[in-house]
Amino acid sequence: MTGTVLGFNTTTKKSDVAKYFKTVHDTVSSTKTALEKIVDDMKAENNPNAEATDVAVKTLVSEKLSKIIEGAKTVSEAIDTDNNPIGDVVNQNGGAVGDGIESLVNGIKSIVEVVLNDKGKPIGNPIAGDDKGPVKDAGNAVSAARTGSGGSDGDARKLFDKTNAGSQTDAAKAAKDAAKAVGAVTGADILQSIVKNDGKAITLAKNDKAINGVAENAKDAEIAGGITLRAMAKGAKFANSSSVDNDGIILAAVKGAAVSAVTKILDTLTIAMRKTIDEGLKAVKDAMKINISDTPVSTEAKN
Repeated sequence: MTGTVLGFNTTTKKSDVAKYFKTVHDTVSSTKTALEKIVDDMKAENNPNAEATDVAVKTLVSEKLSKIIEGAKTVSEAIDTDNNPIGDVVNQNGGAVGDGIESLVNGIKSIVEVVLNDKGKPIGNPIAGDDKGPVKDAGNAVSAARTGSGGSDGDARKLFDKTNAGSQTDAAKAAKDAAKAVGAVTGADILQSIVKNDGKAITLAKNDKAINGVAENAKDAEIAGGITLRAMAKGAKFANSSSVDNDGIILAAVKGAAVSAVTKILDTLTIAMRKTIDEGLKAVKDAMKINISDTPVSTEAKN
């Protein structure tokens, strides 16, 4: 329905994410228009199944398609034409919140509430994972929790600090924790953390001060959600160490975690949207009383 996002890498631009959502908007809008035309044609032909089909189409449009269309439009417009890379990182010191975090959240929420919902129960856990940093370098001992101004064994919250992410060593540990958090959860978990009202993912993404006391004990899903939002937000950047990251080691690690997080949510959305729309189309076909093997209204489109 929306092409593949598997080609995303550390050079992928934020605007490419906007294009993904623009494609979702255009594709689902076309499906909506095609369905409405089918109903109009059936009515013009006095088809006895026209009214039942009309009801099925209106239900699909109002409960699912329109919400996906509006959500995708909101996200695409929020990111706009920002040609900076996903997971943009400053070379030194504090990051930047950027613009449109609330729009990103609202747009994603409009889609998630429709496609990641199983009979009223959300799919995905917004607080999945734990609140610990990565396994200590010296062995398999449990790392310190993400508290205070930063867990001593690696705390991804530091990447959202307005001042800096600490020394080169601390910033590198923070980047390692970011990768740990993203790897520990699913795309559905990350999406649910993003849309959670007053959640720590949003708090982190919007943070414009020192990290001390902010989103303490954030779970892996919440860290990953915050990373995803800041990675996509227009003009947003992650913090780096207090000294210049000449070798780009921290930058590369943070970008890697950010791209992984964004890829996870887009893959999850692609599959969930396709499943949701296909189920809706089946209900329409049942109302039309046509053979299930007949050619369906296409939900495929190229980028």
